[in-house]
Amino acid sequence: MISKSLFIQILTTMLTKYDPNQLDISQKPLDSSACSECKAVKYDFIIVGAGSAGSVLANRLSKNPEWNILLIEAGQSEDFYTDAPGAFNIGLFNTKYDWNYTTVEQQFACQAENGGKCGYPRGYVMGGTSTINAMMYVRGNAKDFDEWEALGNPGWSYKDVLPYFRKLENMVIPELAKDEHYHSTKGPLSVDHARFYPPLMDDVYKAAENYGLKYVDYNGASQIGISRPQMTLKDGTRCSSSKAYLDPIRNRKNLVIFQNTVATKILFDSDTKKAVGLSYFSNGKEYTTFAKKEVILSAGSINSPKLLLISGIGPKKHLEELKIPVRKNLPVGENLVDHPGIDLAFILNSTETCCFTYTENDIEEYARNKTGPVTSNGVHAIAFLNENNRPENQPIVQIQILRMNESYSNPNLAHIDALMFVSKPKSIGSVRLVDNNWRTAPLIDPKFLSHEDDVKNFLWGIGELFKIIKSPALAKFSPKFETSMAADCFKNNHIDETSLRCFLKNTGSLYHPVGTAKMGPCIDNSTVVDSTLKVHGISNLRVVDASVMPKITSGNTNAPTIMIAEKAADLIINQWGPKQ
Repeated sequence: MISKSLFIQILTTMLTKYDPNQLDISQKPLDSSACSECKAVKYDFIIVGAGSAGSVLANRLSKNPEWNILLIEAGQSEDFYTDAPGAFNIGLFNTKYDWNYTTVEQQFACQAENGGKCGYPRGYVMGGTSTINAMMYVRGNAKDFDEWEALGNPGWSYKDVLPYFRKLENMVIPELAKDEHYHSTKGPLSVDHARFYPPLMDDVYKAAENYGLKYVDYNGASQIGISRPQMTLKDGTRCSSSKAYLDPIRNRKNLVIFQNTVATKILFDSDTKKAVGLSYFSNGKEYTTFAKKEVILSAGSINSPKLLLISGIGPKKHLEELKIPVRKNLPVGENLVDHPGIDLAFILNSTETCCFTYTENDIEEYARNKTGPVTSNGVHAIAFLNENNRPENQPIVQIQILRMNESYSNPNLAHIDALMFVSKPKSIGSVRLVDNNWRTAPLIDPKFLSHEDDVKNFLWGIGELFKIIKSPALAKFSPKFETSMAADCFKNNHIDETSLRCFLKNTGSLYHPVGTAKMGPCIDNSTVVDSTLKVHGISNLRVVDASVMPKITSGNTNAPTIMIAEKAADLIINQWGPKQ
């Protein structure tokens, strides 16, 4: 694979020649963190986090010219490198764009990583994790949202949230855009296919069809089936939340953005349980700022609970152990759920490779035309399976077919990878503090595969995947499961339930944490916010991000997070002022 430094060097040269506008940072939102006058203003709303949700809120709330909005982001602007979809494969994790978190040691997973600890990337950049993720646009299953409502959250059923999915979406794929019940072409977030498609994938789709999977719009009437991935792409480049919602309004006078700025504590009225502002660290100094209406946390499923805990909102025992004064005893950080994923590779009797090699010609094609392998994240098919593939039911597993590179064990042969994850995991983990210092990374413990049902669902999914791979449509490639990925488990290439259970200890994160500020009625002692996303027992404080999901959705979580923010914006506008 090409090195990151060489990729950036060639990309810079080619963009300078063919598309210099992509190098122009003046098109990005202005950083006002050095503005002394801006620090003295009392804002109507303070939003923490310019990620998938915070970018949406900043756009929608600042439409009211009478409201002053402060948006605080720990990272800096996106750039031409994060714009390139292929940069996801070259490397966006463990970089300046990432908080670089890791989990605590996992008993049943992460054994392929450092000391049984999984990397846990979170976006440290404008756009948040939507700037470093795989750009997959998956809404989830209709039943996911009906479950949310059934848990005591009126207004969050599928029929209630579908209009918000349409509101956020600019569907560029012509055959999907025609279905106006499920899709829209009027929203800010561009959704498209990658402008690259390896020929070998035709055989993969035939194999899936032989197995019994229909080609579907998985964001439409039924999720069960197979499809080309719908992705957050615009004109062949990444379309993050920041690009979709903030770039077009970068000159809006009533929106102030502090980049390279970390929120350190929520401030409260000393006599009431009312959030009144924030402490934050910027340019080497600590400051305070105040909100006339609300403080809104959109820092994500790790950093929103971290900030709540440091501010004294969380489990009483945990806070007292760290000598943090308790403002409100709530189960913050208690309901961490994430999709566990495992990579299965198959050697092919083929020398066709693609996707990650990125020649100079590939980079030039991207810079000149915004086509070719660099416009892709490497995923070329996405499938959702359940027993008997019943369209009315939620999927058991999701499978992403990606990259045909040199095989692990034979550099002269290609392979395909199938990245599988359990759609509705039952393992529940937590986010905790180490101490009361805002600089200290939190303890992230997803407890992957601690529930036996998750293991059983993986075993079922692997069995079904083997059936697809053995289809006559792929017979000409003589696909063979690459046991060398876990040779200690597959001794003598023997594959059975015992060896697969051993192999599953290499399971890692798909980076979809949710639930750490769970939404639900206050009578449910597992919840943190109500159905309007207000923190129980605290005035003028909301959480708007993936942490409020009471249950994880059946798929990648970026799209539902943006939907949550769109709905939250209406809830806030309806409370404080007229719709714009």
